[in-house]
This record gives sequence, structure tokens and C-alpha cells, in this order.
Amino acid sequence: MQQETTTKLYAYWNAIRNGRIAPQRFEVDPSQISGLLRETFIAECCEPSSFRFRLAGTEVCQHFGRELRGADFLSLWSLDDRRTISATLDTVVSEGAVGHGTFFGVTENNREAAFEFALLPLIHTGSSINRILGAITAVDHPFWLGADPVVALELRDIGLHWPDGGAGLLPAGNAEAALEARRKFRVVQGGLSG
Repeated sequence: MQQETTTKLYAYWNAIRNGRIAPQRFEVDPSQISGLLRETFIAECCEPSSFRFRLAGTEVCQHFGRELRGADFLSLWSLDDRRTISATLDTVVSEGAVGHGTFFGVTENNREAAFEFALLPLIHTGSSINRILGAITAVDHPFWLGADPVVALELRDIGLHWPDGGAGLLPAGNAEAALEARRKFRVVQGGLSG
């Protein structure tokens, strides 16, 4: 994550997380990230492989030339990329990882713009991660962006990051178990040098 919006959103999310697997949805205070809201969104995990936009910032909607509230986040991607994004989102939800990457947005007029995105886990109710706090931000802002809507996405790279170290091994739907698994994960230095 290199763009200002994604790095600031991650820093805010990590601060309110305060060492837990993920913060509660109600802990996200829009007034604390007001300068980022136009490039952020919240998606709800409705069922396996379905992440519906609950909220989407004005600039995110403007990039796509439409209101995204109620649309499935995965529907923005091609079938091949959808599998990759879906697998990443499943890891974000099941392990409390942070997803991030870049893509090209392509318009009907074959213009391209590079974007960066972040996918941060949130807990809405109970102890299960069932929301995603995300950001989509243009790497460069070409003059036409917003006037010529993006109609196709081409994934360029994607990655996962565990804020507290290695991947958690957790039973599905249990954020507290994921955090406990991470606390038990240790890296031992050593080797077979001679």
C-alpha cells in the first residue's frame, strides 16, 4: 500500500483495532477519516463469495459512473479475477488478513487508469468478521477520470498482510480464535549452517 488514502486508512484501522483481530464496525468514526471517505467503502459479507456494498464514497462511485450501494463488489471483476479477489476476501474474513493490490480500470473508450485498493476486516456483530472496510484510489488522476466511467477491471497484483505477523489458523467465523492462533504463532531463527 503506497497511496495516501490506503496508507492512512490502514493506519487508522490498525489504531482502532488496538491489537485485536479486527475492530468493531461501530468503532469506525467517519469524522476521524473525513478526508478519506470519498475513496472508501464498506462491503458486507452476505454469503460465501458475495460482498455487497453497504456504502461507497463519492469518488469510488464516480470512477464507475454509478451508485454502487447494493452492488456486489465481486461483480466489478472479470471471471478470472473474481476467483482471485474472492479467495483474497475469504482469507480476509476467515483469518483477519488485510488484502491489498493494484488494478487497471478500463473505460468504454479504452482509456486506462491505475488504481490501488485495500481490504480491511471489520466485525459488525458477534465475533465474526463480516464486513470489509476498503479503499479504491487512483494512482494518477487522468483528466478524464470520472467523465469516462470504468467498465472493466484488470487485476495487476494482489497480496495479503497479517498485521501481527504470520497467518492465523482459525475455525471459520471466529475472530477471537484467529487472534489466539496468531498469538501462538512464533518464528524461530535457526538453520543448518555448518
